[in-house]
Amino acid sequence: MSRSDKLFSGLLLACNFLIPVQLFAQAPEWLSEVALSVGSDLASADSISPTVEFSSEKQLADYRRSILSEWTRYLGAFEHTQLSKEAIRIHEEVEQEPGITRTRITYETEPGQWTEAFVLRPKALSTDNSLPGVVVFHSTVDNSIFQPVGLVGPDSALAQQNELNKAYALHLARRGYVTLSPRNYLWPLRVGIKAKEEAEKFISRNPGRKGMARMLLDGQRAVDVLISLQGVDPKRIGAIGHSLGAKEALYLAAFDNRVQATVSSEGGLGIRQSNWEAPWYLNSECLKPDFKLDHHQLLATVAPRAFLLIGGNASDGFESLPYLQQARIAYEVCDAKRNLGFYNHAQGHAVTPQSLERSLQWLDWNLRR
Repeated sequence: MSRSDKLFSGLLLACNFLIPVQLFAQAPEWLSEVALSVGSDLASADSISPTVEFSSEKQLADYRRSILSEWTRYLGAFEHTQLSKEAIRIHEEVEQEPGITRTRITYETEPGQWTEAFVLRPKALSTDNSLPGVVVFHSTVDNSIFQPVGLVGPDSALAQQNELNKAYALHLARRGYVTLSPRNYLWPLRVGIKAKEEAEKFISRNPGRKGMARMLLDGQRAVDVLISLQGVDPKRIGAIGHSLGAKEALYLAAFDNRVQATVSSEGGLGIRQSNWEAPWYLNSECLKPDFKLDHHQLLATVAPRAFLLIGGNASDGFESLPYLQQARIAYEVCDAKRNLGFYNHAQGHAVTPQSLERSLQWLDWNLRR
């Protein structure tokens, strides 16, 4: 069997250290704690303009089309076209740890540009069951795609415990998920970020596009590749990321309705909560007084699909509440209030053991039951 055939072969949760599927039928005990209740517990949203206004699912659908169209124009977003299997190249496959394989792949994103990703999957194969799949975005670290799979770098050394909290792909693979971790375009190689240089190259190739347009395309391409893997259920796709990766997860969730559950950790939900004005994101235009777009609008378009925002009072936290308050209106209209959650661990710009576990359980609850 070729390496390509192996990657696209059937997958099954069968390793004895993985969590039994039946355990996901019961909601996590903490689920009610992260639900956004109606009342004075959320901060005022008066400072956010324009506010989200609709009272029916039809009005929400109209709003979704209008807002995504406005954001598409601002981003100069790429048209999402079909990705052929010929545009995916399979490289080496190794055993990440007993029961889990890691495969390095490359695939085309914007025309003529290729990116790289790691696929983690349970090693056991089957022909009759499908597994949920998750796109896992890395944060701003030198070792890029090695972070989600729990490695320091090319020497395959295991990361320290605090960094393993950010190894979402490894933790999910151990729970029976197929994960795909793409390299952000700001990393020309697997190790070493060159944000300013790579953003300038992208913009010179694509006049009028914002850097976030490339990140969105990369996320959509990652979903394309993930659902092309035999054994991955295309109806059970998630996305997760911390910091930079949280930003990518937000945009992917808004623009790609194939993503059914999302976790965004410490990305900075509001435009003024983080460095969204950077040229590799939205550029400085987003800080102009007359700029009327913001991310509560994008979050509203995700409804009724599941979205968990995690803060630590650094990029996300109390300041995120007005944006969540506005987006919550969409979830109420859809009768899906439990699908929008907020957890603040109040420990800064970090992934804590508890926020990691809640992230994994959030995806379990929405993709495994």
